[in-house]
Amino acid sequence: MSFAGLVLGGSALAFGGIGAAFLVDPSGMAARVGLAGGSALADNDVRAVYGGLQLGCCAFLAVCAARPVWHRPGLAAQLLLFGGLAAARLVSVAAVGLPGTLGLVLHAGELAGLAFGLLAWRRLDAAA
Repeated sequence: MSFAGLVLGGSALAFGGIGAAFLVDPSGMAARVGLAGGSALADNDVRAVYGGLQLGCCAFLAVCAARPVWHRPGLAAQLLLFGGLAAARLVSVAAVGLPGTLGLVLHAGELAGLAFGLLAWRRLDAAA
C-alpha cells in the first residue's frame, strides 16, 4: 500500500475508534471530555455527532485508502477534518485557556493527522 493509503487508513482507524467508543458509551465518553450527559437527548446527540459522524468520516477515509484514484480527495478531506479540529481547539485555547492533559493529547493527535496528511499530499505531488 502506498504512503497516502497508509495515512488515510490510519486516519480512518482514529476516526473509527473514537466514533465507536462514543456510539457504544456516549455518557461515559462524554464525561471523559467534561461534557454533561445522561438524558436521552444528550445521549442521542453525542451518539450522532461524536459517534455517527466520526464513523462516517472513518468509512469515507477507508474507501479512499483502498482506492488509489481517491487518495487525493481523501487527503483533502483529511486535511480539512484535522485542520478544522485543530483550528477550533486553538480558538478554544484563546477563549478559555489550556485544556487538561487529555485535551492536549487530542490536539497533538489532530496536529499529527494534519502533518501526515500534508506529507502524503506532497508525496503525491512529487510522484505526479
